[in-house]
Amino acid sequence: MRVLLTTVPGIEDIVINEIRESFKGRVITTEVFGSSNVTGKVLANINDVTISELKALGTVEHVIMVLDIRNVGRDIGSLRNCIWQLRLNEILNYYTPNTTIGIMADRTGDHEFRSPEAAALLGERISEFLMSMGIRPLFNLDNADLILRLIIDQDRCVLGLSITRKPLRNRPYRRFNHPAAINPILANAMFRLLNPESSSRICDVTCGSGTIVIEGALMRRDTAFLCADIDYGYVNGASINAREAGVDHLIDFVVMDSTRPAIRDNACAYAIFNPPFGIRVEPLKGITSFYDSLFRALKDVLRDGSSMVFITVRKSLVRKLLVKYGFRVMSERVVEQGGVWSSIFNVVKE
Repeated sequence: MRVLLTTVPGIEDIVINEIRESFKGRVITTEVFGSSNVTGKVLANINDVTISELKALGTVEHVIMVLDIRNVGRDIGSLRNCIWQLRLNEILNYYTPNTTIGIMADRTGDHEFRSPEAAALLGERISEFLMSMGIRPLFNLDNADLILRLIIDQDRCVLGLSITRKPLRNRPYRRFNHPAAINPILANAMFRLLNPESSSRICDVTCGSGTIVIEGALMRRDTAFLCADIDYGYVNGASINAREAGVDHLIDFVVMDSTRPAIRDNACAYAIFNPPFGIRVEPLKGITSFYDSLFRALKDVLRDGSSMVFITVRKSLVRKLLVKYGFRVMSERVVEQGGVWSSIFNVVKE
């Protein structure tokens, strides 16, 4: 099966690694789809893969079964030619006389047409094709049975059938939501970057609703987790989510101030967290002081040689404080979430 997988821009390589780890010899090809390495799209060809297996991927937002791929130019005439060349016969395998059809179009690049124009042309072509088969098309823009997606990135055009109706980031365990909760897809990717050793303790000192530690515990049940936050309501909500996910027995929940941690020195082998004011919340005051206190505390909580992964928009500030408190940056990657470009740092305590 050839599929287009959407994700958070900036973690495409992590998606590819997960695909190869999950499906091993069944993977034929994988590549970042689009004109750059940060498109949020991965094209994969996988043998004997089920829809359930694809939906279980932790770093994927949507799964689209590819029907055809063509080249497209900048102008509307080229787009029309592209759409009329697309192979549509496979649609008949999923269509019945009572099936309603939805059309979605996403466009990235320098074109003379917009996404609505692309969607309208695809709808016109689908109508023409079905009517040539003696089938009267039924379109539904709100709640269609069959959703066809046209994805255009610069000079490439993909027609696909949407397998996922709701984003896979909507995890079923999330009964409680922090007001600035991290996207579980990013949390999952961050834990994969951390890659802790077995039988180690991993701490999230600003855990909010517990998304990062829950994603980690679902992947690695051979490790232990500390989920700490200054707000009792958040810690209680995190415990509810962990119980719903079936991993609460792997996690210790603690109410504490992360800048003055109530745990012994060298308690954790790893740290992974999304600090306040990291992605969605803009600070009113004291951000420098908070980050300074946080990294000073983590220097004591973590053992020498420990790794730490976190995400923040405060890149310049963080780089200075990491040097101040004896952390060395191993890698930094820029990712997009909600229109904000943040950095995931992977650092080690020297």
